Amino acid sequence: MGNSTFEIKLSKTQKEKVHQIQLGGEKSTLVCPPPMIGEIDDATSPHHLFLASVGACVNLVFEIALSKARVELYDIQSDIVGEYETIEETNESKFTKIRITTYATVPEGVPESKIQRLYSLAHGNCPIGNCLVGSCVDLETKLEITYK
Repeated sequence: MGNSTFEIKLSKTQKEKVHQIQLGGEKSTLVCPPPMIGEIDDATSPHHLFLASVGACVNLVFEIALSKARVELYDIQSDIVGEYETIEETNESKFTKIRITTYATVPEGVPESKIQRLYSLAHGNCPIGNCLVGSCVDLETKLEITYK
């Protein structure tokens, strides 16, 4: 393989505490502190982006693993919840746990053990999730399978 470099551009907007992230190509989004969500149209927070990046990584690696195993994936969705704490004395804030519940729809007859094994593989091979290994954040994943 080789090394890759990923770049984004971040710039301040005219509104205080609102920045724009250039995500690649012509895509961009506004980010602001979590208490301001709802005040700024179409804005998200770094916290939401962090959770989305971990969840998207697990799902995409899972989809790749299913494809390599020649298992058709009809649908995939996830609920991602981040537990976040702030220590009042120091104002130090951090995520302590991220729980990803993935709902996958696959063809009838594919052994559940095979799907679960591929999902476990995805959890272990997600480069974003792997950044959390040894950190203060516990990453929990759970797979719910529906057959069609």
